[in-house]
Amino acid sequence: MSRGYGDKRLTDERRTPNAERRTLTVSRTTVRFLRDGHPWVRPDRFTRGLENLRAGEAVTLVDETGQVHASALADPAAEICARVFHRKPDALFDPAAAVVRAWNRRAALHADPDTDCYRIIHGEADFLPGLRVERYASVLVVLVLAECMKPHVDAVCSALYALMPSATLVVRDHRDDLRCAAVADSRWGGGALDPEAVIEGRECACRYPLRPFSGLATGLYVDQRATRIWLKPQAAGRRVLNLFAYTGAFSINLLVAGAASAVDVDLAAPALARAAEAAVLNGVADRHRIVHQDCRQFLSDSIDAFDCIICDPPTAAQGGAGWILRRDYPEVLRLAMRRLAPGGLLLACCNTLGGKPYALDAAVDDAAQNTGLHLDVVEAPLVGEDIPLLRGFPEGRPFRLVAARRNA
Repeated sequence: MSRGYGDKRLTDERRTPNAERRTLTVSRTTVRFLRDGHPWVRPDRFTRGLENLRAGEAVTLVDETGQVHASALADPAAEICARVFHRKPDALFDPAAAVVRAWNRRAALHADPDTDCYRIIHGEADFLPGLRVERYASVLVVLVLAECMKPHVDAVCSALYALMPSATLVVRDHRDDLRCAAVADSRWGGGALDPEAVIEGRECACRYPLRPFSGLATGLYVDQRATRIWLKPQAAGRRVLNLFAYTGAFSINLLVAGAASAVDVDLAAPALARAAEAAVLNGVADRHRIVHQDCRQFLSDSIDAFDCIICDPPTAAQGGAGWILRRDYPEVLRLAMRRLAPGGLLLACCNTLGGKPYALDAAVDDAAQNTGLHLDVVEAPLVGEDIPLLRGFPEGRPFRLVAARRNA
């Protein structure tokens, strides 16, 4: 099967070991970043050779003296003009082999009967820059994040289909901005997609009704799986408040693990409706409550205390008074701390990593000082084994997390 994404010239070039490969000259500053482990090249006044390259073409990165440094995929029209796929300067780009290697790397997850939602390919760390692949039960979502990967989508999908022939493969072309609503979806191999179709996915024995064909809002952020696993042993008898709750995965997970109650607060009514569905599906609806309200207003009005408060907001959002993380997060953290019971755990997250990262640690510390509380920072959990990280590449981490416990 094929959707016709590939560029035949690039395919022939990729499969011909002796094909002459072009080079891209980069600056000494870029070389320093490369040596530190960063896989991205941003063009500057010393960059040479972009005008001769095609998006997705494998090139060798060289410095101004001609010394070779790495192998990359060119993306000449993009802000990131090349992305390293291998540190060997003469490495061939073989997307099918990279898919198999990434798949084998998740062997334990494939064999886990209680989990069928996780990440299969994590971009640069899996030798496939500008690409993510996530599994949602019987659906594999191929998320194309960079133009340089577009010519190689067919090769990636063919390899995935060979590994999981029963899967439905969805190609999600979203190269501009992950926060935009306009996402181009297509079914690899042809056929229609029903955006309202619901499938049941599992994560650590919790069941979630997912809509994998409805754009970015599938219903579960798999990159937080390790955080939810870390929280489970602390759940028994706890009163949970889940701010910016989306479809309530944190709450459902903790209720199944024995939490006394959980409140999901969000301004997105459709997401909260799906949280309610999940609560019923997992038999915890009697301890689960949804609140369709701005989190700031809920915290200002509430007089309840909670043993665990989870705050995982988007970078920006519309609705209500609007939301801009850098502007509004400090207020939410201050209000949340007033609702944190003695001995309670605050889990603060953010996904603002590119450009100037948000100083989450400082924000939590400032909020504690402003409310007169003393918090002890708790060692935060690492991301799961399906999200490998590269040294020197903070953009590869999907989120930042600070965990802190209020003194009893």
